[in-house]
Amino acid sequence: MCDGGPRFSAKEYRFAEEQDEQETEEPKPELVVLIPEVLDSQYGMYVWPCAVVLAQYLWFHRRILPGKRILEIGAGMSLPGIVAAKCGARVILSDTEELPQCLKNCERSCRINNLLGVHIIGLTWGQISPSLLSLPQVDIILASDVFFEPEG
Repeated sequence: MCDGGPRFSAKEYRFAEEQDEQETEEPKPELVVLIPEVLDSQYGMYVWPCAVVLAQYLWFHRRILPGKRILEIGAGMSLPGIVAAKCGARVILSDTEELPQCLKNCERSCRINNLLGVHIIGLTWGQISPSLLSLPQVDIILASDVFFEPEG
């Protein structure tokens, strides 16, 4: 990037069912998600291990996701939310409004995966805001790697 902003690289995540050696007639479904990880040491700038596990769990249960309204809190790079949206869920991604770069990361992840209908909102834990009060009812709340101690 020429503007002096953070640099990122797209990392590919593949989700698929294991192929049985005897089942060669029909290919198993597969999902490819690109996440533009920011090369920065801050917490919301790259995919943490638990987000991958949660995304795999969502992929495994993808048949129940279409039409579900899902809120991902502390979304960061948004891998679980992106997987849910690709599987047919109506997704709202959120991260702290105190770090606008985190919300830009959510937008970038949606854009690179051609997801235009995903809503992105700033929600800061412990603060009541108009965004929080106007949230629609949700069926599932996702959270992965959301607890950290910044003063370690």
